[in-house]
Amino acid sequence: MLVTGVRRLSLAGQTPPSGNLQVSHDSWTFKDGAPPDVNCLAQTNDGFLWLCSPNGLLRFDGTRFEPFRSQFGEQLLSTKVYSLFAPRSGGLWVGYTLGGFSLLDNGRVTNYASETGSVLNFAEDRDGIVWSGTSSGLWRFDHSAWQHIGAEWNVPDAPARQVGFDSQGILWALVGGGGAPTDLIYLMPGLRRFKVARRNLSVEGFTWNADRAVVTDPTASSMSDFGGRPEERPPVYPVVTKTQQFVDRTGSLWISPAGKPVVMRLPRENLQDAFNKVAPAGSETYDINPFENAWLVDHEGNIWFGDTTGIHRFFYTPFVRQEFPKEESADFAVVADDNGAVWISSGGRDGPKADLYYVVAGKAERRVPEVTTSFAYRAPDKTFWFSGVGCLWHLVGGDFVRVDLPHEVVNQFNFLQTITGDKHGGVWVSFGRHGLYRLADGIWTSYGGRDDLPKGSMLVEFTDSSSRVWFGYMKNQLAVLDGNSVRVFGPIDGLQVGNILAIYGRGSEIWIGGELGLEQFDHGHFRRIAAVDDELLRGISGIVESPDGDLWLNGISGIFHIRKAQISQALKDSTFRVTGEHFGRREGLPGVAAQLRPLPTATEGTDGRLWFTLRNGVVWLDPATYTKKQAMPAPIKIESISADDKDYSLGPRLSLPAHTSSVQISYSAVSLSDPEAIRFRYKLQGTDNDWHEVAAARPVNYRNLPPGAYQFNVSASDTNGAWSDKVATVEFTILPAFHQTLWFRSLCLIALLAMLAGLYQLRLRQLARQYDTRLEGRVGERTRIARELHDTLLQSFHGLLLQLQTAYKLLPERPAEAQQALGTVIEDAFEAITEGRDAIQGLRTPTVCADLAVAIKSLGEDLSAQGSQESSVLLRVNVAGTPQTLRPLVRDEVYRIAGESLGNAFRHAQATQIEVDLYYDDRQLRLRVRDNGKGIDPQFLREEGRAGHYGIQGMRERAKLTGGHLTVWSAPHSGTEVDLSIPASRVYAAPQVSQRRSLLRRLFPARTPIES
Repeated sequence: MLVTGVRRLSLAGQTPPSGNLQVSHDSWTFKDGAPPDVNCLAQTNDGFLWLCSPNGLLRFDGTRFEPFRSQFGEQLLSTKVYSLFAPRSGGLWVGYTLGGFSLLDNGRVTNYASETGSVLNFAEDRDGIVWSGTSSGLWRFDHSAWQHIGAEWNVPDAPARQVGFDSQGILWALVGGGGAPTDLIYLMPGLRRFKVARRNLSVEGFTWNADRAVVTDPTASSMSDFGGRPEERPPVYPVVTKTQQFVDRTGSLWISPAGKPVVMRLPRENLQDAFNKVAPAGSETYDINPFENAWLVDHEGNIWFGDTTGIHRFFYTPFVRQEFPKEESADFAVVADDNGAVWISSGGRDGPKADLYYVVAGKAERRVPEVTTSFAYRAPDKTFWFSGVGCLWHLVGGDFVRVDLPHEVVNQFNFLQTITGDKHGGVWVSFGRHGLYRLADGIWTSYGGRDDLPKGSMLVEFTDSSSRVWFGYMKNQLAVLDGNSVRVFGPIDGLQVGNILAIYGRGSEIWIGGELGLEQFDHGHFRRIAAVDDELLRGISGIVESPDGDLWLNGISGIFHIRKAQISQALKDSTFRVTGEHFGRREGLPGVAAQLRPLPTATEGTDGRLWFTLRNGVVWLDPATYTKKQAMPAPIKIESISADDKDYSLGPRLSLPAHTSSVQISYSAVSLSDPEAIRFRYKLQGTDNDWHEVAAARPVNYRNLPPGAYQFNVSASDTNGAWSDKVATVEFTILPAFHQTLWFRSLCLIALLAMLAGLYQLRLRQLARQYDTRLEGRVGERTRIARELHDTLLQSFHGLLLQLQTAYKLLPERPAEAQQALGTVIEDAFEAITEGRDAIQGLRTPTVCADLAVAIKSLGEDLSAQGSQESSVLLRVNVAGTPQTLRPLVRDEVYRIAGESLGNAFRHAQATQIEVDLYYDDRQLRLRVRDNGKGIDPQFLREEGRAGHYGIQGMRERAKLTGGHLTVWSAPHSGTEVDLSIPASRVYAAPQVSQRRSLLRRLFPARTPIES
């Protein structure tokens, strides 16, 4: 962070700088993070400034110092760095006090340790070959290794104090020194043998240009004592000096005299006049004492020096800061007088009182009386008005006339805000929120006697060339007094600048500036101006339109210059964003524009110079001699890429492992002139649809990116906010896991298709089953009806036949009993008809009793009564276990199976004993019917009964419907046994608690919680 700020240079010489550029100065000391004893400097292609000190190597981006640390854990040879060099191909060469070289490139360190002695300096030829002068002589790096250059190249065995190439590609070297003679040798391009240009020189070194090339001069050839043929001599020779000196990008010469702790600047065209002069006439002297290798002219033209206190930046600015007899650092109000002179009120530090200065030819003279800095105004009659303590001062001719304020606001003089005149000779004076007054003929009138002017807080006033009086208020309110009519504008009319701080115009078009932007009013319409960086149009409190149509704006971001062509384009196209030239604190401005008072903060002098008031100073610029500020695009660079906190080397084929959850990309773009003005935009193709704009180069994180190839693009703006066409790109691939590979996904797709095909087949089968089920249902329904008819109607008819036979036998001999039997037959016939109807309709007639054992016993008694056997049949019904409530439908099916078994036993088996056993347990219900009859023919068992009879088949179907299992056993003359078992879950109406569960409950009773 820059703490010392920008300050005006203290010049030892009295001659001002030549031309239109002024020299300003920044410095960073140990308090700002700079190392002490900065003994060498270099700037790499990415814009970073590198510094070395006895404690190591640091990198500087214009704001922050960062000690070098390799992200890959690699180490430099030593912390004792003596020289630095940035080759054109990129990277940074490091030379050490104790010998050896290191190359830093893309975060990697390659060390070349050798017995070189102290590495004093570097140079690079047109083919990229790097040369170095060391205390052991001359060295050369041929893209692979360093080699010592000695007698085979005709190089003396002596220290090479300085080496460098000139604009012709000739390598020059000063060898010797340290008590020995110093020789000037050179190597012509394409040759491998040095020649001597001059011997026994007493010089400090070469004169360098801004790109660190040797400065040559045709007139310097006369210094040569080379005895060879004229055609073998170089066309020019270096300008060698007894001082350290170089030429910057403006042509100025910077000199560091040997033995003197100063740096001098000579802004002269002819450098030859300054050669070898200890104190050239007309030079500027600055109190710094740089080290031999600690100077640099960067890509943007800044001049850098390193000394024992830190680093210093010298730069040129088109703004001249006005000097005052005493230090002023508060508020300023400026008004133009004739012949380029201006009046400036300066004060505010020690109270409301301020000094009034008359400034002509750069010299400020203090005048009386005491004023305040609320405003300074020149009326149309060429008289001046100044705010004062409890009054106004009216300067008429050479006399100051005191004008008292209205009595009701005389104590509110601190709220004096702005003033303007009208075509009738009156002046309108605003007291901010305390009201507006018009002074005419010595009489103050509140709001000029008008009721149609807004009563809000007024901040600024302006009278245009058509004598319209403009009033700017807070919160987007603007009023204009045109003749005797007032028109008020607001947000509904398109006014969107917030608090109005500046109003200006040369003709009918009026510019309105405020805290939120800039708009033009023309024939009742507002048109907004947008910039590539909206911050450049914030807080505009000063506007000047030059005669050529350019705009000069003073706002909280600094001074912004917009060319007429840009303005015209923006007025035609509302989407157009203007670019311009921005000047801020890093260009030498001492502060920012006021946002309340005094207003306006920009004024045009009668000589065309532009004056800008800022907190802590006043600067001026002559637009007639001003040339466009060259804002170089900041070089954009991808610095590093890491995945899951692991760094990876940048390369054309960068692959990140599978399951990478986080990717971080760092980038940079450096402007040493104004690092805060650089903006960035980035986009990850395939993920980001639009560019993301940011104000600082912070690392970008992407999380949970799917496998695939990606390209990250980032670009930067220049210090004026214009985007550069150069885009830095890094491509990387996130490898897929096995389940994310194409073959795995193909297999999954095939499996999915196979599954869909299987589901399709399953659906077809389901449809087929549904069809079969429906068909089976129909067949089953028919079977059910047949079974019901067999078990009800047919058996009833069979019983009726038996009863009719009995009646028939009784009719001849016992007619009364026959008649009674026939009555019973008729009743049973009605019941048979009802049973048949119910069977056909699918109804279930419940058993006579819910107790299955009772119902079976009753059925047996009925069958016994219907029988024609002479011998009686003994029927026993046995029940084991605890009887349970059965599901009604299942109970009926069991009853039907028991009935079929009993019917067969009574009617066909000729049995004398029938036994029915019912077993109730937790697992099942079991029914067993046994008789001692003649049995069933085995053939009938295999064929499920005789043709046309459905007894056994019906029993099996009923058992299947209940979920039970039926077994029929029989043998000739051995009786028949029917055994039916049904699971408890299918037959019992309520779930049964198993004995096992009951046992567990007894063993592990539930615990009762104990209340605390």
